[in-house]
Amino acid sequence: MAVDVKQMPRNDQVVLGAGVLALIASFFPFYGLSVSAGGLGSYSASINAWHSYGTVGVLLVIIATLVAAAQVFSASSLPEVPVSLNFVVAGAAALGTLLIILRAFTYKTVSGVGGSVGLKWGAYVLMVICVIQVAFAVMRLRESGDAMPWENRGGATTPPPPPPSA
Repeated sequence: MAVDVKQMPRNDQVVLGAGVLALIASFFPFYGLSVSAGGLGSYSASINAWHSYGTVGVLLVIIATLVAAAQVFSASSLPEVPVSLNFVVAGAAALGTLLIILRAFTYKTVSGVGGSVGLKWGAYVLMVICVIQVAFAVMRLRESGDAMPWENRGGATTPPPPPPSA
């Protein structure tokens, strides 16, 4: 059964699209060095987001995207799980985004005459895309009406209060 992307809910479209864009943006220059030696030329070097715990953040964003894709494209064949998959998507996207932002702002930044070390444009692009994915994943979760893991799902009930003594 083919799924028409144009017929998908907007929240699903944005979560999936942002996940794909985040994967692509994770390979852009994330952190680096730029040096200019006047008339002698310039030098620039950078790394992408796949370093340190930024790797875990990017992997969590990809996992959120894959779980959302499984829900959209093959919802009928997914197993029953004790936690809402919409909650898993929102939680993985949020935790991954938090790790990416923390990694970005724990790098050292130095600027001086003729050179600088710090975040590159790819870091900002990746962070914005990930925040957008989290926002739409949370809207998707709220729209689904799924119970939160900490809410009572009808299993154990609270005992009735004791009768008043006379």
